[in-house]
Amino acid sequence: KQRMEIWDRSEGLCEVIENGERCHNAAQEVDHIIARGMGGRKGAAKKRNNSSENLRAICVYHHRLRHDVRGKLE
Repeated sequence: KQRMEIWDRSEGLCEVIENGERCHNAAQEVDHIIARGMGGRKGAAKKRNNSSENLRAICVYHHRLRHDVRGKLE
């Protein structure tokens, strides 16, 4: 259900904003904006970390770039 909310909000497109413009690639994955390891794993922090506000639809390119140690994407 939550993933469907994310897809509906994104209209199927990557939600990454780069240089003031939204990516036009199709979104294939869901990404935590604040990584699970940084947002807490128990109680209220876990609930906030897995909230729709902390999730976004993202294309494969930006998801790989985000998790690549050579290039970080906020």
